[in-house]
Amino acid sequence: MEDVNYPGWVDYIERIFKKHGVKPVQIVDLACGTGNITLLLKERGYDVIGIDQSEDMLSVAKEKAVKNGMDIPFIYQDMRHLELHGPVDAITCICDGINYILSLRDLDMVFQSVCRYLKPDGIFIFDISSYYKLSSILGNNTIVRTDEDISYIWLNYFDRRSNICEMYLSFFTKEGEYYRRFDETHYQRAYKAEEIIRRLKHNGFKNIEAYQPFTFKPPKKSSQRIFFAARKT
Repeated sequence: MEDVNYPGWVDYIERIFKKHGVKPVQIVDLACGTGNITLLLKERGYDVIGIDQSEDMLSVAKEKAVKNGMDIPFIYQDMRHLELHGPVDAITCICDGINYILSLRDLDMVFQSVCRYLKPDGIFIFDISSYYKLSSILGNNTIVRTDEDISYIWLNYFDRRSNICEMYLSFFTKEGEYYRRFDETHYQRAYKAEEIIRRLKHNGFKNIEAYQPFTFKPPKKSSQRIFFAARKT
């Protein structure tokens, strides 16, 4: 993630707020990971809550918040089963969080949970790695990167029947004279834009728009990432 321009992503989120004429006070950041987006939203004056299903990532996020003198609630929850104290103005889910939802049934559950905790006319902003990216750019390809302190091998397999991309990563991190290896396995589902829009409508959203990254242009077939903005009915 070292090449990700997180401030630029938050700039774009705020441009979407402005385009839709919303001025949120409280924001819930779903699949917040180590809190990079969450902390920037807090820095810009929003009352923000971070939610993730990884306790390790939440621990890192909390450390970052404390280090920066920020009081941010980070909650360990499955975003299919949100439990908040009350409705909020906006909910975000940035950088592939939705791709980790592997079935349409579970996708409906996420959208229902989000809709339940948005205030009337509240906004939901999220992005996905596109079907094109997961099936054609990553799918059935191997990515290798070598640096002095960390290297990785990234093997991908895409199943067109299930639309699932299986990702197997082996990392090698330098510790003194030696390298330590650790492995991760990730599964992401490839969704088409029209499929996402259909499920949003079915689960109580209106004024649904899809964009090429960091623009307000409609996505292309070759777009590798697609952003969505939807308002609660």
